[in-house]
Amino acid sequence: MGRKNLRRVILFGSIVMMGLLLVQGFWLKRAFDIEDRQFNHTVQIALKNIADSIVAESPDVLHSETHIQQLSSNFFFAELNVAINPELLDSLLKKELGIRSLKADYELGIYKATDDTLVYGAYIPATIQWQIDHANDPIHQANAEKSNFAIYFPTKFSIIAGELKIWIFSTVVLLLMLAFFIYSILTLLKERRLAEIKEDFINNLTHEFKTPIANIELASEVLKNNRVEKEKQNQYFHIIHSENQRLKAQVERVLQMGTIDKNELRLDLKIINIHELIHKLVENVGMRIHEKTGILNVELKATNPEILADEFHLTNTVYNVLDNAEKYSKDRPEISISTRNEKEGLWISIKDAGIGIKDDFQHYVFDKFFRVPSGDVHNVKGFGLGLNYVKTIIEAHHGKISLKSEIDHGSQFDIFLPFR
Repeated sequence: MGRKNLRRVILFGSIVMMGLLLVQGFWLKRAFDIEDRQFNHTVQIALKNIADSIVAESPDVLHSETHIQQLSSNFFFAELNVAINPELLDSLLKKELGIRSLKADYELGIYKATDDTLVYGAYIPATIQWQIDHANDPIHQANAEKSNFAIYFPTKFSIIAGELKIWIFSTVVLLLMLAFFIYSILTLLKERRLAEIKEDFINNLTHEFKTPIANIELASEVLKNNRVEKEKQNQYFHIIHSENQRLKAQVERVLQMGTIDKNELRLDLKIINIHELIHKLVENVGMRIHEKTGILNVELKATNPEILADEFHLTNTVYNVLDNAEKYSKDRPEISISTRNEKEGLWISIKDAGIGIKDDFQHYVFDKFFRVPSGDVHNVKGFGLGLNYVKTIIEAHHGKISLKSEIDHGSQFDIFLPFR
């Protein structure tokens, strides 16, 4: 899928999903409001009937007007100004709520009409059998003091939500669809990036192999046609040999990563001296650095340089980091390598004064096939496998690697290897 088409799919899909969410939210809120109004209406009718019944049961009251107020979403207040018997009120509440199938827990309170002092309070759970058992309780005489009562429904929201099961179910389904859409888009973007990385890898692979193959072909053609003197033949033999070794090293690197991908990595662990390993590598890399009139500082301060490790893979690991430090340095490389001990193991630090790495790319430098871009071209050839291989080998040794870098001020790789 092309980049433009992918953007269109993401934009169109996002608009559709956002529209569906807005519509669903609108209807869900509307359904909730309808259920909320119905609940409030049912409670107010029930309380009005109860209030009228209590007033009718008061023989000393000739006329008393009742008022039912909803003070908040789940708090209702009945103004009667008559004597209220708690048992009578409780019995009437159970009857009225039972008739309307309103299965809700509630808190009941009776207040003095003069100063709103609470004189009776109780929490009544919504148990249908309890309501049935107490439906015909005897009605006692009302108290002499004028009062009002209030009722509070602490579980009102859950009751209304229970009436919206189909709406909640459809909302959950829509949210799952949204999650699947986001997952699909992320997968598409990841696959797209992986395809671009693989395309870049194939291009780099082609260029890396093209030069040595061309050199081998040219040298072989010259030797085949006997166009050179015998004393120069060794020079062409050396070209063929060195280019062949270069090809072999590149193929070996790709095969190593293939082995790691298949989880077939096997470490040949033995006691090795890190300082001896570094000295061997310094002889190799140092020659290239000195040819460029560069500087290579070695400070091996570890008092215990021996660890349990795979010599072959660890040698390749340190070489890859040193090789990168040399390749990504400026005209005159300035590289330092040092070691130090701590209680659990040994640190190897490799620092250069090269071009550095932008903050945006530092998180990705250990990813497979990733290479720090420089416009539309890469100034340094490679496959983007080196640092991924380094991290894999270090972690296989139960170690860790970190990067500190600043653009135009170089990079520093710190490798920790435990004694185990």
